Amino acid sequence: MGKQSKGASSKTNPLVGNWIHIVRVLLFSAAIITAYLSLAALTQAETIPGCGPDSGCDKVLHSKWAKWLNIPVSLPGLGLYAFFFISTFGFKAGNREKAKRSLNALTLCAVGVLAAAVWFVGIQAVAIKSFCTYCCTAHALASVAAILFLTQAASIADKLSVRLNLGGAGAAAAGLVALIAAGQVLMPAEDHWAKQMGATKTNEVAQVAQTNAPPTVVKTNTPPTPAVVTNSPPAPKPAAADPFPIPGAGISLDTSKLAVIGKRDAPNRILLMFDYTCHQCRKLHGFVRQVMPNHKGTLACFLAPMPLDAACNKQLKSTSPSHVNACEYAKICLAVQQVAPDKYDAFDMWLFSDHETAKPLELVRSHAEKVVGKEALGQALGSATLQAQLQRNIEIYELNIKNWNSSSMPQTFINGQVIFGPPPTAEHLENYLKKEFGL
Repeated sequence: MGKQSKGASSKTNPLVGNWIHIVRVLLFSAAIITAYLSLAALTQAETIPGCGPDSGCDKVLHSKWAKWLNIPVSLPGLGLYAFFFISTFGFKAGNREKAKRSLNALTLCAVGVLAAAVWFVGIQAVAIKSFCTYCCTAHALASVAAILFLTQAASIADKLSVRLNLGGAGAAAAGLVALIAAGQVLMPAEDHWAKQMGATKTNEVAQVAQTNAPPTVVKTNTPPTPAVVTNSPPAPKPAAADPFPIPGAGISLDTSKLAVIGKRDAPNRILLMFDYTCHQCRKLHGFVRQVMPNHKGTLACFLAPMPLDAACNKQLKSTSPSHVNACEYAKICLAVQQVAPDKYDAFDMWLFSDHETAKPLELVRSHAEKVVGKEALGQALGSATLQAQLQRNIEIYELNIKNWNSSSMPQTFINGQVIFGPPPTAEHLENYLKKEFGL
């Protein structure tokens, strides 16, 4: 009787305690966050709460590290969390073999979760230099679950009279990270930028076909020459130029009022809509500067500042900390172009000399005053001409949101297409320009 009672007791003795419920809650929470990120990536959602343009979240989720073998990296993570969660239900005192398998699987999952967290958080810190709150929260929740399980794993192994193989789990986890790293480094994600251009062009052609009215040219009541009196010789009047049509918007921009990189009357033209405080915009600007010398006289890039700042952009309800003073930067760019068009290119090269970071506003204004004169700059900043151009650029941004359901910046207009976001490299931009214009 005594032996039978002891055997029955060993069968009914639970292998895990209430702590397993905490592990499950943590894993379930991490899986929910990861599932949301996966869905957002698969549907190419434009807006994620707390993840606005140029935010740390935006930088991470739009980086090359957000993909693994051309799929959102959150999908394998979701699979790992789900398997970890389901395996926690495999501990039953009456089924030792199943419990052993569950212990091995959970140990491997726990170590794998920790290794993956170290890799991806490390990538954010070292390679991207920005952090995604959603990603880090999911990693933190899953890591706490993994650590909690590992602290109890030895006790489960003792009850099952087996040896906990942490060494094997560690080796497997190292292999997992190596596989992830190889996939991201050696086989980077496809160039979805080019695919997006093709899709956008198709939509644009369909929409323009429904519009019989010809595009209108942006006009103002002020003359195209600078309305600012300076002691320096008057700036030459910009050469007449064809208007630049905005795809699907039914309007055009007067290119004589826009700053330009390259020859203004070049046969091939693109338009870059940017916000100086936007890191992706500065990135694309750098690519443009690399590409333009290869096409002297044959390609012009017109520049249209468009601030992601609620202070002047009514499309935005609030201003992200990274875009504070974006309106002021945009106005200074427009003012320099308005007062001294011939000096803007040099000013632009100075402004974007470091594409990684934005120069302080006071430094930019001070430099602009040296370029065009303090009084001239002040008058231009308050002019109706400048305000009209700024609001026209913002209007185009609003129209693109309505027409293309995208608020991403920068926005590039190439050969009747609207392209949202920067290409992966300058080479991608170069190749696409050659393809579109036959350069």
